[in-house]
Amino acid sequence: MKQVSNVVLAVITGLIVMTAILAAIFANRDQTARWAPDSPEATVQSYVQAVVDQNYPAALRHLDPALACNVSHFEQSYYPQDTAISFFQANIDGDRATVAVEIGSYGEPFFDTFVHQEQFDLLQTDTGWMITGSPWPVYICAGML
Repeated sequence: MKQVSNVVLAVITGLIVMTAILAAIFANRDQTARWAPDSPEATVQSYVQAVVDQNYPAALRHLDPALACNVSHFEQSYYPQDTAISFFQANIDGDRATVAVEIGSYGEPFFDTFVHQEQFDLLQTDTGWMITGSPWPVYICAGML
């Protein structure tokens, strides 16, 4: 009887340890980069998150007003709802910056998956970094400069 109790106790202890290890692994899986809030990378990250969340007024706050983009430009653009972003490189030269990213859509395994590179051009203003040029996914409003 005592031997059975020890085996049961060992199994329960093992399960608790395994659960703790798995919890620690999954807790550390959040690989969201933490950029300085006033950096070009943070601006691009916030912009893309606002687009994916369909919070177009927030996305517009990251765009250079000279682009003359508005909410309807976002509503007319296409991007998958399961869009993810990975940062490749950022180059800062004075009041200008370029942030290269990889934007992907990861649907069902082996279906509807695509990955492409985008480059965001940014200009530093008195209020912070602003995205300019032809930003993803609203390329159509860039021609209004």
